[in-house]
Amino acid sequence: MILQPRQFLLVSRSKVQQFPGRLSEFISRPMVYDQVKGNNLHAREMTFTVKALLRTTKLPAVLSAALLVSFTASAASAVSVSPDDAPAQGPSDAKEVEAFADSFFNRADLGVPGAAIVIVKDGKVLLQKGYGFVDVEKKQTVDPDRTVFRIGSVSKAFTATAVMQLVEQGEIDLDRDVQTYMDGLRIDSRFQEPVTMKHLLTHTTGFDFTEPKPGDISPDLDRYVPLKDYIAENMPTVVRKPGESYNYDNFASMLQGYIVQNVSGIPFHQYMDEQLFKPLGMKDSGFLLTPDIRSKLATDYGPDGKPLPLYAVSPTELPQGGMFATVSDVAKFMITHLNNGAYGGNRILQEATAADMHSIHLAIHPKVPQMAYGFETSNKKSYNGRKVIGKGGNIGGFSSWMWLMPEQNVGGFIVSNKRTELHVQWFNAFMNHYYPKPAEPDVYLQPTQAELARFEGLYSELRTKTSLTQVTAAPDGKLIVEAPGAGKQELRQIDDRLFKDADGNLLVFQENADKSIGYLQYRYEVSTSKKLNVPKPFSDVRKEDGYAPYIATLQLLNLVKGKADGTFGPSEPITRGEFAAQTAGLLFMTLSKKPAVFADTQNHPAAAAIQTLHELGVIQGSSQSAFEPDKPITRQEAAVIVARTIQLGGASPMDAKLSGHTDPWALDGVKQIVALGLYGPEVKEAADGSVDYKAQQPMLRQEAAALFAKALSS
Repeated sequence: MILQPRQFLLVSRSKVQQFPGRLSEFISRPMVYDQVKGNNLHAREMTFTVKALLRTTKLPAVLSAALLVSFTASAASAVSVSPDDAPAQGPSDAKEVEAFADSFFNRADLGVPGAAIVIVKDGKVLLQKGYGFVDVEKKQTVDPDRTVFRIGSVSKAFTATAVMQLVEQGEIDLDRDVQTYMDGLRIDSRFQEPVTMKHLLTHTTGFDFTEPKPGDISPDLDRYVPLKDYIAENMPTVVRKPGESYNYDNFASMLQGYIVQNVSGIPFHQYMDEQLFKPLGMKDSGFLLTPDIRSKLATDYGPDGKPLPLYAVSPTELPQGGMFATVSDVAKFMITHLNNGAYGGNRILQEATAADMHSIHLAIHPKVPQMAYGFETSNKKSYNGRKVIGKGGNIGGFSSWMWLMPEQNVGGFIVSNKRTELHVQWFNAFMNHYYPKPAEPDVYLQPTQAELARFEGLYSELRTKTSLTQVTAAPDGKLIVEAPGAGKQELRQIDDRLFKDADGNLLVFQENADKSIGYLQYRYEVSTSKKLNVPKPFSDVRKEDGYAPYIATLQLLNLVKGKADGTFGPSEPITRGEFAAQTAGLLFMTLSKKPAVFADTQNHPAAAAIQTLHELGVIQGSSQSAFEPDKPITRQEAAVIVARTIQLGGASPMDAKLSGHTDPWALDGVKQIVALGLYGPEVKEAADGSVDYKAQQPMLRQEAAALFAKALSS
């Protein structure tokens, strides 16, 4: 059957563009619940690329060179605010704290419409203040007692607190298979070891995909998606042994909330209201966008400074990132934790339980902690030698960061109504002002190149998949590391498996059970990177071929498979089913578990991928239409699919000068692909700037490799 655009391939433009900007913010990595981490090089609004690989044309060099991530957003500039009378032992005087905060926030280059902060110490609020506007057009100022913000992944600390309430009541066992508490839902796993609540709390589940998916944010405020339904449809697979590796895990935190709901017997939002918010007097907090919260919710703003439309999330009750709160409410939560579970005569946790939550339960090295329960240890470089646990969040047009210093009985929280790194700047300034780093000379080890050889290799970040780090041992006893956002760095060893670069950032390696090296963690502190086994090149792909780098890129990232005889078939046409499978693979998300809408794709190896793209609106159709998954796909059909997939991330349609014939229904897609340069050596630009995309010819497998590899770097 001829592929008819009206049947399934053309996406309604209104569907793609009805929510521009917001969708881009929601699904752009680090997705909706990530947090901006650590030092200034951790700005995570970036495009993940494999440009270093694609610039190399010889296959052996490809497989040994670093594959780097390049930033598309500038890193936050350092901010220094240090009055001469800076206290040496933490904040104590309310007036001094306010003067310090004013000197930081009352500046022209703040970069956000509005922000609110609170600092607590010894069970009291030292400072609680708003800066700027909750609504720029109305000139409505931020009120820390009244203005409600979305706090993103800071929600995870609240959800974990609810879990630990049920743990201390004996309703949840931290070491028991969590499927016990999941009302019949099952977790797909390749291992005998079960996923436990401890794994959920420490983000060591081993899940393959842990992020939200396109479509999880919507302007439809009346849409209701139950927790159980969402989890059942999007359950990831355990692909690494539970407990083996750390990877920031939104799905794990969602499961925590779902288990709280099941064990307690009441909806998640109701449990949080009754067992946390009401006892603590958090009157303006919740997990549902109620009329009262909506009336107080800050307007959020995009990168262009324009207000963003109000949105709903899926599932509607979002344990991992859907909480609304004022800073005054968050202050009560922080004081409760610093008081080991008590606030204002009410106790929500026993002292031992609170202390357990604050203890480090996961560390890749004794000097490199990673996770407490509900709290993490990102931005360690700014701790200046103190123990800090915290939680940050990004969602839509909001950024936030909460930190606790249990030993000093101090905590802080900042939130803004625009996604920036202001919260990182503020925390760095706060720590440098009140807890300056003591002078400690570094003591370096003197390993030989042979001793460092075990660390060499290429490592793939578990979270972003395409973010790669190359490690090489140098003759002078240093490691040469090429890593995302860092370029090429020299690191010196300071402890077993522990290295430091010139900027003070730590690189730590994790051993496997047999003492071989399995993972590393460098500047991105909320995920480890797994050491890759570089695959043997396909026997029918010549290293001098112009398509070899593209094919090698996808092979290295496990995005293409060869044949049983070790060949790739580069000059063979790629089928519609295989192309759909590769497109869905680039989304790094759990594939649909729903029945296939196209009758001729049922039981096909690519059925789930085709169904996923259909549900995302990338392809359209009905049970009466055929997809013909084993038919070669034309170049214009492939272009439309990839262009629409790119537009799911917020990209606008682009124009290009075309020559040759392209069917009218495919013009927008082909123009987008040509404008982005997503093609291989088969396409040449004419002297007049026009491009013949050869739209109606079948797409070859090597051409698809070039398209997908370049899409990763665009």
